[in-house]
Amino acid sequence: MKPLNILLVEDEPGAAANLKSLLSNVVPDFRLLAILPSVEEAVEWLRGKGNDPDLGFFDIQLEDGLSFEIFTKTTVGFPVIFTTAFDQYAIEAFKVNSIDYLLKPINEKQLAFSIRKFEQLRKPTLNETLIQELMQKSKHSIPRTFLVHFRDKLIPLPSGEVAFFFIENTVVHARTFKNLSYPLDLRLDELQDELDPGTFFRANRQFLVNRKAIRSAEYYFNGRLSLQVEPESIELILISKARVTEFRQWFENR
Repeated sequence: MKPLNILLVEDEPGAAANLKSLLSNVVPDFRLLAILPSVEEAVEWLRGKGNDPDLGFFDIQLEDGLSFEIFTKTTVGFPVIFTTAFDQYAIEAFKVNSIDYLLKPINEKQLAFSIRKFEQLRKPTLNETLIQELMQKSKHSIPRTFLVHFRDKLIPLPSGEVAFFFIENTVVHARTFKNLSYPLDLRLDELQDELDPGTFFRANRQFLVNRKAIRSAEYYFNGRLSLQVEPESIELILISKARVTEFRQWFENR
């Protein structure tokens, strides 16, 4: 079996050395084609002939820009695993041919999972639909963190700390399990698309609810359900009769 040809785009020598060491433990036989520290050098290298990588590891923040620029300047015809210390680029990463997104510091268990996923994608029997499903699961495996205003600061708010999102006076707010509310410069439709559908349920046009916040669902007028959440919501959270079955299936499918 021929060695796995790997390209590393990374501007931090320590991070490059760590990843190389981890790869030696996870991949039985690989060949490191190059370590490229910048967008410019990566584009120049990829435009050259030969040395076709089987897999690339791209740090997102490089010394001269973001590695997403590489995809706009030249053809990247191989799968890529992005590495970064920040999670705000997850959505953009999956708009290109990324198969995973690893947060630094990378550990051997995370890397092994990504390599297994890569090997599955290389199997000729794997169809395009399954590839898309794997990429979608990877996208939702990254918890979203929001930067929200608190007094005169911007503070991080992980999505897992949000009990529900709601619209008030046309503005989307996040209500935390600590019963704090923060406005967000996002639409509820965007949040529904970006957050894990196994964790958050779109109850109606005004509410997106975390399953951990749901304490009960009571029958309401005209066959609808009224969700009781903690912390309590000032407004009723109603699910239409037509979506009651969908809600029950979602809630039971833990």
